[in-house]
Amino acid sequence: MATEIRPASAADGPAIARVRRESWFAAYAGIIDAQLIDRATAPGGHGSSAAPSYRTTLVAVAPEEQAVGGTAGAQPQAVIGYTAFGPERTVASAIPPNLSLSGGADEAAAPRPEAAGPPPGPLTEAGLAGETGELYALYLTPAWWSAGIGRALTDAVLTALRADSYRRVVLWTLTGNARARRFYETAGFAPDGATNILTGLGGVEELRYVRDL
Repeated sequence: MATEIRPASAADGPAIARVRRESWFAAYAGIIDAQLIDRATAPGGHGSSAAPSYRTTLVAVAPEEQAVGGTAGAQPQAVIGYTAFGPERTVASAIPPNLSLSGGADEAAAPRPEAAGPPPGPLTEAGLAGETGELYALYLTPAWWSAGIGRALTDAVLTALRADSYRRVVLWTLTGNARARRFYETAGFAPDGATNILTGLGGVEELRYVRDL
């Protein structure tokens, strides 16, 4: 059985947390201090809280033996990546004041990661109006980088946003994450000049990307 993308369920929570933790350590090494990554991805953090109703999460799954390098066709399936998206959030609500970040780890990386702190807050006017969507997160376990799964997840997000009549989509990624930036630029995103400093993660800078739908 080949890999597939499906809506996430509550049972996927632990696997999603594992993917997030593995990908953060792999993608942000040399960019974010390892202790901060450890704290941001520790069990019981913000990523473990209930998701807001406007957030949609998709997971990429593969037969379990294939996911760990064995032969295809085994059961059960294992989560190897995920993405989350929805209407555009305000910067203040998307970034918890005590700890937050952006970038990712897939074939490139992802947008604004979850971290310890309050859940996402108000949406932007364009988000509330259904005009601008946001790619909140995109992560793959490192063993599946550069295998086409990240692009498949991204395409699934763009298709869903178009179906909901959004006109554009934004994301945030670390300015220093060259791999992520190449990935998003290949997918048709471009920086629009907006930046933000993540003081809770050592003062790293994130950059906003945008593309029309």
